[in-house]
Amino acid sequence: MTVKCSLSLLLRLAFWLWVIALVIGLALGGAQGTAPANPGSPAVATYGKEVD
Repeated sequence: MTVKCSLSLLLRLAFWLWVIALVIGLALGGAQGTAPANPGSPAVATYGKEVD
């Protein structure tokens, strides 16, 4: 079985890969800034504050 790689096939493949990358990028970009509004306690103590 021979596989023929034509220019139109490469262009279609490049187009769909670009579309998939764009959709994934938009999905991940929209997920930024979704941290909890009120965190329980800071991970690092404030300078000069006693640690329990």
